[in-house]
Amino acid sequence: MINLILLTGFLGAGKTTLMQEVLTAYKDKKVGVIVNEFGSINIDSTLIKRDGIDMAELSNGSIFCACIKDKFVNSLIEMSTKDLEYIFIEASGLADPSNISDILNGIKHKTHNEYDYKGSICVIDGERFIELFDLLPAIESQIEFCSGVIINKADLIDETSLNHVIQKISDINPCAEKFITSYCKVEIDQLMDCFKRYCGNAEKNRESSNTYETRPFTFTIKSDSKISIESLVQFLNEIVTDTFRIKGFADTDKGTMEISTVGKNINISPWHEAVEGVEMVVISAIGFKMMSVITCAIEKYGKGILHI
Repeated sequence: MINLILLTGFLGAGKTTLMQEVLTAYKDKKVGVIVNEFGSINIDSTLIKRDGIDMAELSNGSIFCACIKDKFVNSLIEMSTKDLEYIFIEASGLADPSNISDILNGIKHKTHNEYDYKGSICVIDGERFIELFDLLPAIESQIEFCSGVIINKADLIDETSLNHVIQKISDINPCAEKFITSYCKVEIDQLMDCFKRYCGNAEKNRESSNTYETRPFTFTIKSDSKISIESLVQFLNEIVTDTFRIKGFADTDKGTMEISTVGKNINISPWHEAVEGVEMVVISAIGFKMMSVITCAIEKYGKGILHI
């Protein structure tokens, strides 16, 4: 049997950081990974790619939505034939996993019951959780259908705010175990043991809220040439207010950089591998307006370099 574990969490909460921690802890195990992104390019797979790990990259939608659910199903069927002990699924930030039991039950005849679904771990951004909760129904579903919740970025909030977050999570899923962290630093063995201690119904199921109509808007911004750090920062500052998340890589006059924004917070840090030009994904709740914002920012700070 292959142990199947799902990682969920809103955009920028820390799922990829957690996945890196998990893969380090399981480096001596036979592990497979399925990485899901809403954008047309898969940035997270670059961040977690390691030798000896079977990886499937599913982009351009949620694996729980009809838009790419068939690709998810095919990946699960294909991976069930491999000699693996664990498969970890990193869902996209706006994924609603309410129908995962239905998906797994639907492929049992093709996987010969090879999967032992342990449950899911949900990573939340403690700093932005209350702000985002009422705006994004998927966040509630991610918590409701998990066995453990990592309240990440706890170092950025005070005790009163943390207690408010804890109470909100308990109201949604009183059985989920809570782990208070910064940078997703957690004892992985203890985290994985939450599946054994979970008192709720791991087999519950309902239709996912992920549909064609509820998909966020994603934009891929590229360049075949180098960009200056100054222009990159100015460009990001111009568009970040209207985004959920921006992530990617850029070849700059200061070397290769990883780009990561959450809300209005922009982080640009050195990356250890060379890249050609610029490649980043922008995720937003608005469509035509965001296109206009990006186009204007390119005209001001990336003319002749950046393009959509």
